[in-house]
Amino acid sequence: MGISFFVSLKYFWSKSKLNIVNFISAVASLVLVIASCSFFIVLSVFSGLKDFGLQYNRAFDPDLKISIEGGGSFKLSKAQADFLNSNGVLYSSVLEEKILLGDGEKSAYGELIGVQQNYGEIVQTDSLLSLGRWVGLNSNEAVVSYNTASSLDLGLFEYGNGLQISVPLKKARQGLNKTPFKSHRFMATGVFNSSDEKDQRVVFAPLSSVQDLLDKKEGDISSILIKTYDPDGLKKLLSKEFTSEFTIKSREELNETYYKMINSEGLILNILMGLILTVAMFNSVGAIIILIVEKQKSIKTLIKLGATPFDIKHIFFGHGLLISFVGGLLGLSLGVVFVWAQKTFSLITLSGTTIAYPVSFEASNILTVFLFLLTICGIGSYVASKRSLKIKLQ
Repeated sequence: MGISFFVSLKYFWSKSKLNIVNFISAVASLVLVIASCSFFIVLSVFSGLKDFGLQYNRAFDPDLKISIEGGGSFKLSKAQADFLNSNGVLYSSVLEEKILLGDGEKSAYGELIGVQQNYGEIVQTDSLLSLGRWVGLNSNEAVVSYNTASSLDLGLFEYGNGLQISVPLKKARQGLNKTPFKSHRFMATGVFNSSDEKDQRVVFAPLSSVQDLLDKKEGDISSILIKTYDPDGLKKLLSKEFTSEFTIKSREELNETYYKMINSEGLILNILMGLILTVAMFNSVGAIIILIVEKQKSIKTLIKLGATPFDIKHIFFGHGLLISFVGGLLGLSLGVVFVWAQKTFSLITLSGTTIAYPVSFEASNILTVFLFLLTICGIGSYVASKRSLKIKLQ
C-alpha cells in the first residue's frame, strides 16, 4: 500500500490527543479479542463433542461395511476372499439377526451379532467393555449392554441364570405344546455401555454359535466389516469386485442422519458466531469514523501534498484491517492457550464425572475464525472508509 499503509500504521500505534478516540479504539480491539477467542473456543468445544459423540454414539460401526442388498445372508466367494486378501484388507465377517431376549416376565427385543475372533481388530472391544471380557471363540458366551443386563437382571459368568436368546423357526412346529421359537442359553461374560439406543439392544456372541442358533451353514454371513485409513479409495476398489447386489457403506453413510445433524449444527454455530463478529465489527466502524473526524487537519495536509480520495480511503481501510488483525490474532492466541490447557490439564470436567470436557485442537478452526474475522471486518472497514469520505474534510 506504500504511503497509505505507513500512515495507517502511524494512526494505529500512535495515541490521539483526544482520550475518547483512544478509548473507542481500545474497546474496538478488546471486543474483537473477546469475540475471536470465544469463536475459536466454541468451535474447538464443538469439534471435541463431535469426536466424543462419534466415539461412543455408534462405537461398533466399521470404516466400511459390505452387506447384501435388501438384507439376508450370503457366502463370501473364493474370488471375493482372494481379492480382499490380495489387497491386504483387514476385515471380519459377522452374522446379524433380530432376536427375543429373556423369557418369562422379563423379555426384550434385540439384535444378535455373531462375530469372529478377529472382530477386535476392526473395533477396539477392550476399550468399549465396562465389565468382564469379550466372548470366546467357540462357546455360548455373550456380551450385552448395561441396559440389557439391568432390565433382565443378568449377572456375569452365571452358568445357571444365563441369557436366553430366541429366534422364530423357519417352519413352525405343529401342536399346542410346540413353541414357534428356537432358543439357546448364553452366558454373559461382558458388559458395554452406550448412549445410543440402537447399540443398547445389541448382543454379541461367537459366529459359530449364532450360525447354529439360526440354522445357518458354516460360511453364512450377513456382512463384512472392514478397517481402513482410506475408505473412499477402498470403496471404489471394492465396488468393482462386489456386484450391484451388494451395498458398500462408510461409517458416515451408516449414520447418515447423525452426520447430517452434526453438519447442520456446525453450520448454525458458524452463522451465530459470525453474527457475533458482525456486532463486534461495528465497534471497528465506529473507531474508524471517530478517527476520521479527529484527523481532519492531518487529512487536509495529506490532500495538499497530493493524496487522492482513493489514498485517503485506503488509509482508514488499512487502519480497520490492523484493528481486526491485531485483535483477532490476540484472541486466537488466547483461545489456543485455553484449548491447549484444557486438553493438557483437564481444567473443566463433565458434570458429575471426572471426564475432561472434550475439546479438539484443529487447524481448520483457526482458519475458519481468521477468515470470518478478516471477511466481516474487512467489509466493515471498507464501508466505513468509503462512507467516511462524505464527511467534510476541507
